[in-house]
Amino acid sequence: METDSFMTCVEMPDQSTLEVVYYCKDDKLKADEKAKFSQLFIQLHDCISIMKIEKSIIDDPCEMERIVHNKVIHERGHLC
Repeated sequence: METDSFMTCVEMPDQSTLEVVYYCKDDKLKADEKAKFSQLFIQLHDCISIMKIEKSIIDDPCEMERIVHNKVIHERGHLC
């Protein structure tokens, strides 16, 4: 399952704002994982972070943004 690209702004603890693009694809997953999981690609500048998530999460835009925001904040804006 491939989704469109989405953009969100993440407010960092130091009050700066980062623009982040994210989308899902599952073409690199094993065949037995494709039914239940997808890969979430989070792109910040030239860096991309990939996370495996359950497909049911993709249909919840609030949950997707929460995951993206938490990942970017946790990594302090450095996904590479």
